[in-house]
Amino acid sequence: MKFGIIGLGSIGKRHGRNLIALGVQPSDIIGVDLREDRRQEAKEKLNLTKTVSSIDELCADKIDCAFICSPTSLHTAHAKQLIQHGVALFIEKPAAHQLDEELSELAKQIEAKQIKTLVGYVFRFSDHVRHLKALLDQRVIGRILSVRGEFSEYLPDWHPWEDYRSFYMAKKSMGGGSLLDQSHILDLCHYLFGEIDEVFAFNGKASQLEVEADDFAEMSVRFKSGLIGSVHQDMFGREHKKFLDIKGEKGNLFWNVYQLSVTHYDGETKKSKTYTFGTDHNQMYLNQTRHLLDILENKQQSLIPLEVGLHTMAVIQAVERSQAEKRLVKVGEQVAVKS
Repeated sequence: MKFGIIGLGSIGKRHGRNLIALGVQPSDIIGVDLREDRRQEAKEKLNLTKTVSSIDELCADKIDCAFICSPTSLHTAHAKQLIQHGVALFIEKPAAHQLDEELSELAKQIEAKQIKTLVGYVFRFSDHVRHLKALLDQRVIGRILSVRGEFSEYLPDWHPWEDYRSFYMAKKSMGGGSLLDQSHILDLCHYLFGEIDEVFAFNGKASQLEVEADDFAEMSVRFKSGLIGSVHQDMFGREHKKFLDIKGEKGNLFWNVYQLSVTHYDGETKKSKTYTFGTDHNQMYLNQTRHLLDILENKQQSLIPLEVGLHTMAVIQAVERSQAEKRLVKVGEQVAVKS
């Protein structure tokens, strides 16, 4: 199989390294980037034999699958080009910049053409999230009563080797901002607790960071199951935190990304047990890439096809509308679709 990687920044190069680690030859990977320096760096660091500056040049090579790692605002346009050539898609999260008619039409074409897709919500592939889901499926804390999730990170720490003000995350027009880029937590809530049905939210800019995008979102959510939860995202928290605090009738579960742990508090014994996992941050990315290869070889169905990514986009849209209209918003309200 032949692969294309569109966008040769840090995440694009990571996907390239992982493809090679799983047995794909560098000669079967073509890098795409407008920047010549990034193309040259990819050749040197990944031993790629070919890089190009456009998707048209990429598709001339009849590739099988493309990684869309470009700025979020370009995801839909790039995917539209690629599916005309029958190319399977790995789309970095979030699936798109906004839920609009163009994205809806793309989803219809992908379904009609039976294009294989995987959206890059990578935490689903971590050993700690897999263990958390197994404990929930075993109902070790009984019926879930509430959930609180948080993703908080200081934006200048994300890529300390570059000025955060020039990073796409600082620009809403490029698909940056807390709500879009930190939507991992929304996807995890969907994965673990089912679809979100209603949202009341605050979303905007609170810090002195020099960004042209939102830097926080505070959400109260109701799931279709009736479960109530709250989710906080920000990119100004100096102490980085990523966690889920889940309370049930028989105990609690606490997932902590930075400690690579899941803690189970048993309400009957009054004791806690903590499960810890390996420190290799790249392992979940390898697991994700391995899953993609299995999809392409018809060994597995996609865990996160585009339609799943679209639910997260619908939640994001509901958050934006709740902030604008100061009311509870039902996820998927048709009048909210942008044209």
